Amino acid sequence: MLGHPFHMSAVSEESLDAMDWLLDRFEDDDAVAYAEVGAIDQVKTDLVVTDDGPRETVSFDETGVCFRVFVEGAADYRYTSSLDEESLTDAADRAVRAAEFLAQDDPARYDRYTTHRGVHGGWASGRLDAVDLETKVEAVEDALSAADDVDLDRRWVNYRDAHIESSLATTTGSTVRTTLDRASARLILSLPEGPTVDRHAGSTRGAAFLEELPGRFEAAAADARALSAATEAAPPTGETTLVLSPRAAGQLFQFVSRYLEADVDYMGLSPYSIGDEIGPAALRIEDTIHAGSWAALGYDAELRPTTPVNLVEDGTVTGLLHNTASAAENETYPHGNAVPSLGFEQPPRIHARHLEVAPGDTTRADLRAGADVLVERFDEPWLRDEFERVQRSGTMPASVLYAKHLERKTEERPDRGCAELPIAEGYRLSDGARAGRVTGVSLEYEPSTLHGVTALGAARGTVTGVSEKHKSRLPYAVTAPGVRLEGRLTD
Repeated sequence: MLGHPFHMSAVSEESLDAMDWLLDRFEDDDAVAYAEVGAIDQVKTDLVVTDDGPRETVSFDETGVCFRVFVEGAADYRYTSSLDEESLTDAADRAVRAAEFLAQDDPARYDRYTTHRGVHGGWASGRLDAVDLETKVEAVEDALSAADDVDLDRRWVNYRDAHIESSLATTTGSTVRTTLDRASARLILSLPEGPTVDRHAGSTRGAAFLEELPGRFEAAAADARALSAATEAAPPTGETTLVLSPRAAGQLFQFVSRYLEADVDYMGLSPYSIGDEIGPAALRIEDTIHAGSWAALGYDAELRPTTPVNLVEDGTVTGLLHNTASAAENETYPHGNAVPSLGFEQPPRIHARHLEVAPGDTTRADLRAGADVLVERFDEPWLRDEFERVQRSGTMPASVLYAKHLERKTEERPDRGCAELPIAEGYRLSDGARAGRVTGVSLEYEPSTLHGVTALGAARGTVTGVSEKHKSRLPYAVTAPGVRLEGRLTD
C-alpha cells in the first residue's frame, strides 16, 4: 500500500489508522476493483432556539471512516464511527457482499493515470470549533430578536455547524487532505392564519457566518411583516404573467438542474439531452465553486478537484453533471460533482454545487410591469410521474451505472419532467405593486416551461438549501436573477 503523507494533520491517529487498515483490506481483496476511504474527524454543534429560548443545544466530537468499494462494477458505501478491527472487518465484508449481490452488468471504469495528491484548507475566517456553544446560542438568540415586533404563532431556528478535518485516499494511490468549516441556520416564522416564512442560510466561511445572522434574520422578519400586512387576494389560474424573485428563480433553476444529472438521464427520467433548447437565448447556467459558499468544496468525494462546468449556453443544454464513472462512459471529464452527503452517513451523489445563472439587463420595475403575480418562494415540487417520485425518494446503490438497469425496465412516461411548484410566498401585482398575498396555487412545470422566460433581471440574489437525493442530503446554492415568466397556474 502507498504511504499517506498527512499524518501530521488535525485528523486523529485513530481514524487515519482505520483508513490505512481499510485500504490494506481492499487492496488485498482480488474481488475489489477500486475503493475510496476517508478518515473523518468532526466537531459539531446542533441547537434549536424558539420563543421559549434555547433547547436541544449540543456540541460534540465525532470520529469515523467512510468508504465506497467497487466489486464487479457495482458499489457499496458505508460510514462507521466504530473503528476497532472487528467492526471495520464487519463493515468491509458487508460492503463487498452487498456490491457482489448487486450483480451489475456494466463495470465502472477509472482513469488510473490521473493519480494525484492535494491539500485544501477551506475558506474559513475563524474556525467554528474555536467558538464556544454559549456564544453560538447567544448569536442565534440576538439575531432572532429581529422578529420581536412581528405577530407570530411560532419562531423556530435550527443552527448547525461542523469543523471537519478529513484525509481521503484511494486504492489507486490518490490522497487528499481537506478542512471545512460549514454552518447553516434554518429559520421559520409562522404567521397566524397565514403563510410561513421559511429561510435557509449557509456558509463555509466558518465563524464569520455568525456575524451574518442578524442581517439574514432581519431580512426574513421584513418578509414576514410584508406578508402579515397584506390581505388575502384571489389568485389567478391558467396562463399568467409571473415575476419570480431571485430566491424563487433560484429554486426553479435548482429544480431544473436535477434533470441535468447523468444518473437521472441514465434512469430515463430527464426530458433534456445535450443540444436541446430549453429556454431563451439569453439563458446561461454554469455550475461553479464559490469560495465560502455553503456548497463549496475543494475536492469531491472521489478526490477530484472541483471545477466549473457549463450546463446551458444560449438557452441550449451543453453539458451534464457527472461523477468519474459517468464521465468515462460519456468520454468527458469529471468536474468534481460527486457531492458528499451532509454528515457522510449516506453515499455521495451527482449534484450541482453552486449554480450561476447569468443576469440580464431588465430592471425590477420592468420585470413587474403588467405582471399578474410575484412569487417570492416556492414550496417543494410535487412530481407528476409516480415512478420518478419513487426513484428520487428511494434508496439507490452507490454506483451510478446501476441507474441504467432501471431505465431498461421502464417504459416511456408522458409525465416525466413535469411537476407542480406550490407558491409558498406570493402576491398579486397591480401596476407593479403588491396588491394582496396569494395562496393555494402552483406553477405547472413542463419541459417547455423555461421557453416562457421573457426577461432576466439585472439584480441577482443567492438561495441556499438542502436537497435530498436517494436519502442523501446534499447542500446546494444558486445565484440567479429575477425572472419574468409566462406560465400556467393551477389550484
